[in-house]
Amino acid sequence: SIQFRKQWYQRRVRGSIDVNTMFYRALRCFYIAECHLGQSNWLNAIVLYDKCNEHVSETLASTSDKEMIGELNALSKQIYSQRCSAHASAFLHSQLQEEEMTDISPADKNRILSNCLDQFRLVSSAADLPTIATLPPDFQTTPCKPTFFDISLNQIEFPDLSTRVEKEGALSGLSRWIWGR
Repeated sequence: SIQFRKQWYQRRVRGSIDVNTMFYRALRCFYIAECHLGQSNWLNAIVLYDKCNEHVSETLASTSDKEMIGELNALSKQIYSQRCSAHASAFLHSQLQEEEMTDISPADKNRILSNCLDQFRLVSSAADLPTIATLPPDFQTTPCKPTFFDISLNQIEFPDLSTRVEKEGALSGLSRWIWGR
């Protein structure tokens, strides 16, 4: 009888731990989705809200605690509203990007201010302003050594090394190697 109670208690504790694990897994998934939503990463947020709904439904199926059921229902409503908000934001962002791309003509997009200084144009909005500089700037070749060393090299007088240079034909290369000169 004592063994039976111990096993029953262990199963009950293990079951409540599993239910709490599923509940906190759903909460963690929800807060990660909130972080993605805050960073305007709507598609990942929508996927995480769907995964969170799966965790909530699993937890609701395996719990009988009325307090936890109430919290899960509140979380489910919040997930639904945030998912709809993320979906609407993603749709709105895609529409705005399409409108911006149609408003920009390729000729005006790459117009640099230094190339059109002789032209006068009335600017009606900030989008019509020409580009001041290209970013990143075009690559330019640079010398390996600073200019200082190139200039100072002209002022240096090198010593005469003609006395150290051997006369041509005095010793050949092989005999020089053998005698070590």
